[in-house]
Amino acid sequence: SGENSEAELKVTLAQIAPRLGRLEDNVALHRQILSDAWSGGSDLVIFPELSLTGYLLRDWVPQVAIAAERLTELLDGLSAGRRTPLDVVLGFVELSPGRQCYNSAAYLHLDPGHRPVVVHVHRKVHLPTYGMFDEARYFSPGRALRAFDSPLLGRTGMLLCEDLWHPSSVYVLAADGPGFEGVQSLVGISNSPARGAQDTEHFTVANIETWRRLNALYAQLFGLVVYQVQRVGVEDSYIFSGGSEVVLPGGQPLVRAPLFDEAVVHAELDPAAELRWHRSSGPLGLAGDFDLVRRELSRIAGEAGG
Repeated sequence: SGENSEAELKVTLAQIAPRLGRLEDNVALHRQILSDAWSGGSDLVIFPELSLTGYLLRDWVPQVAIAAERLTELLDGLSAGRRTPLDVVLGFVELSPGRQCYNSAAYLHLDPGHRPVVVHVHRKVHLPTYGMFDEARYFSPGRALRAFDSPLLGRTGMLLCEDLWHPSSVYVLAADGPGFEGVQSLVGISNSPARGAQDTEHFTVANIETWRRLNALYAQLFGLVVYQVQRVGVEDSYIFSGGSEVVLPGGQPLVRAPLFDEAVVHAELDPAAELRWHRSSGPLGLAGDFDLVRRELSRIAGEAGG
């Protein structure tokens, strides 16, 4: 482990259909998938946004909210007979010490013989409140974009759904590191309802085409491995799309999950080797841009009266 190591990783994308508001049922589903993936040699399992609760919670939000530390209890006791660790990304409603509720993503490290550890939590910054979305009514917005050091993926960023529709989010993470060398891996977890389902020939939908363009752009432009996991299933009149994928730094998809169906998809890759090849063939870096961007944003904010 560590950002300088180069090793083949087995990553599992858990494209599930959580049961709305049924925390105990969803925890059981997570534990089963994690147990199977761990037995199958996976190193990392990624679940979608709000995977522990479902999406259209509305007034149920405070009822299913839990402190991040409680995740270590819910995922404890899975390591019997395992020799290597397992890392997990999942989505949950986070209850803060001040009793605020956040739409959050957690990265956990499960080490055999030890209690799981919460490595990092990201609170969704951009809460969509337009069209079919009403998140700002029920969740508090996150106030930070922070990279962290993953035991498996090196310098890593996590974003939640709408966060990824704001290129500034990825730019900040791409610069968040010593020498402005930021993240090497971007984990995005989403709940994206199907919209524009008109292309029956290629069996795709408009929102998934947008996701694929965004993932490829971020992977290529910033030289990242992008892990993006969607959910499936139906809630109220929302039909969630699926189509989870892993995208390599050149922008090419390594694996893709099917649309609309539950699936557990595995990808095997050597992230450090992929990054080494891509970044050496076209050196990237934000160090030269950073002062210019900061200066111009300060100017714009001053002229706008902000």
